Amino acid sequence: MARVAALYKKLKSQNPHTFFVHGGDFLSPSLMGTLKYNGESIKGKQMVEVMNAAGVQLVTFGNHEFDVKENELQARLDESAFYWLGTTVRQRVGDQMVPFHKTVDGEKKECPDSFIWRVVDGDGTEARIGVFGLTLGANPQDYVQYLNTFQTATKAANDLKEQTDVVIGITHEERLDDIKLAGMVPFVPLILGGHDHDNSIDKIGQTTIVKADANVKTVYVVRMRIDKNLKTVSVEAELVPITDALPSDPAVDALVGKWNKIQEDNLKQVVDEPYEVIYRTTEPLDGLEKSVRNKQTNLGGIIANAMLYAAPQSECAFFNGGSIRIDDQLSGDILAIDVFRILPFGGGIAEVEMTGGLLTKMLETGLQNKGTGGYLQWANISRNDTDTYWLVGGKPIDPQKIYRVATTSFLLTGKETRMDFFTPEHPDIKAVHETKDKSDLRSDVRKAVVAYMKSL
Repeated sequence: MARVAALYKKLKSQNPHTFFVHGGDFLSPSLMGTLKYNGESIKGKQMVEVMNAAGVQLVTFGNHEFDVKENELQARLDESAFYWLGTTVRQRVGDQMVPFHKTVDGEKKECPDSFIWRVVDGDGTEARIGVFGLTLGANPQDYVQYLNTFQTATKAANDLKEQTDVVIGITHEERLDDIKLAGMVPFVPLILGGHDHDNSIDKIGQTTIVKADANVKTVYVVRMRIDKNLKTVSVEAELVPITDALPSDPAVDALVGKWNKIQEDNLKQVVDEPYEVIYRTTEPLDGLEKSVRNKQTNLGGIIANAMLYAAPQSECAFFNGGSIRIDDQLSGDILAIDVFRILPFGGGIAEVEMTGGLLTKMLETGLQNKGTGGYLQWANISRNDTDTYWLVGGKPIDPQKIYRVATTSFLLTGKETRMDFFTPEHPDIKAVHETKDKSDLRSDVRKAVVAYMKSL
């Protein structure tokens, strides 16, 4: 973010009409967000502070903003100097649905459904740029109401069309849904997308859709020219890699250093030796988002086998690939802290006694979730040579047999994509075994991975 801040300042010095926006998912997930500072959970506080200093002006809610508790989200809203677009989300207050808000000097200010930038060129001609947002409803929480995304976003765009010279969108949804949205609002020349973790650019009719890479590996710099006489808008998008070859803004860099020190102090309270080498790998461990959400990887296999190591009575294991958040490949020495970076959510391991029929349904659903966080990584599970059925321990799954399966407590909530059926109440789940003993490796999947890596 310090490098992006320096890039933004450079661009703004070249053109004062330069705006800095973010497509969501910055409060969570992260290792740092799971830690504490001054007795309180950080939960994205570090990001808001850094984004304020970097000059971010406008964001849309990402679905992971709602990982944090309601009071924690409110604190982050209140701390932010930037505007939040709440176009398709509402806060549940009793029986009412109201816009989210932030409190500024004791005054409530609602998160707007839309935003209008006014720019003036050298001869005094004014152009108005309307911005709407969109947040996919992929993270149900008691305090959040997701509105119909397409209906609400297209209404906001059409309303802005009557008030502005050009309308653009900042969206947090899957790429294919951005493409669908572009077809519904053909007068929108630019959609700045979040949610997906790999960069992409699509041209649908007159609409350009851009997404940069997750974790600020890249940013998109978009140059837009508005001709009021001809009533035309042109868009030019440039993907800029953010590497250590770029300069850093000193003030933002100092804040980054502050938070890194806080993280190190925290980890030393939780992990005896956070920088202890626990494993050495001769081939890179693949934790790239585009890998763990689309195929079985060696890192996914290590984690799933670690679950079996912690739960030896189980016959197989699976977990959602989206819980791997490092979006990188790890080589050479693996440190204990790396495990926390890989799995910032943590969470317990549940052993579930279920029918082979339900096990097969979960595995098939995992395949359907290819490309999303709901794609499953597994251990002691395979497909037959013709890729037509599933095996556990090399034997075809018997639909009637009861299997003991190690999985994550999160998956058992039914909150993963297409897996709402997977809860303890399902009739094909016969028993669930979990532990509250903090010394038990099953109490936190990260403990299991650290112990398993040390054993190899």
